[in-house]
Amino acid sequence: MSKFNRNNMPGFLKYWVNVTEKAVIPLIIFQFIRTLLFPSILDILLLGGLIALYFSFQSKSI
Repeated sequence: MSKFNRNNMPGFLKYWVNVTEKAVIPLIIFQFIRTLLFPSILDILLLGGLIALYFSFQSKSI
């Protein structure tokens, strides 16, 4: 199986991947503060998902 390549994406999808990549850090910060103030299992799972998304962008797998 070959790796997923950003250069082979259609233009609109490449745009949304770039927007998501730039927006994930502020979302992580907001979710971390929210988790500290109002901890719930949903907040913890959402924070974990955002952190996983951040690391997937850092590895350039998407």
